[in-house]
Amino acid sequence: MGFLTRAPTVLLALVLAGVCLLSPTGSSGGQHRLSATGDQLRALFVQRLVKYVAWPEPDRPKQGEPFIIAATNPDLLRPYFEGDAGASFKLVQWPVEKCHVLVMTGTPERSVAAIMKQLEGRPILSVGQNPMNPRLGVIVNFVKLRGKFKLQINPQAAGEAGLAISSRLMNIAIIYRGDESAR
Repeated sequence: MGFLTRAPTVLLALVLAGVCLLSPTGSSGGQHRLSATGDQLRALFVQRLVKYVAWPEPDRPKQGEPFIIAATNPDLLRPYFEGDAGASFKLVQWPVEKCHVLVMTGTPERSVAAIMKQLEGRPILSVGQNPMNPRLGVIVNFVKLRGKFKLQINPQAAGEAGLAISSRLMNIAIIYRGDESAR
């Protein structure tokens, strides 16, 4: 029974270890290096993130329905949402009427600010990759520190969107609290 209560934590740790090994700066010891593109890592993170976020009852996907992932540039992510991932996720072009997650890849800061205005009060997990994103209200931001991708989470923005982020995810993320971030 103890293993079952630790299983999600162990799974998350294994996924993060795998992602770190796949990061462009990770190596497998010798001359052989595993590498992944930033888009591939973002897609993998998004596919795992949804397991640690709770949407309000009317807005979460029903049993057997896919998570709708909108992206400002879905062509960058499309190869990583096909095949097995295609059954659990549906990747669409932003703007869209309904989605669970919005991934902003290569979106200029001014556009992010406008998009965040459109999302106000809607239960959509916003994901970005710009250092200014948390200040603009983006919930999850990918930052690169010392050659590795890290998650930065804005809990205030998550609460305003009506989303609950698992404490397991919060424990491994950099928490954005205004101009100060905490670990």
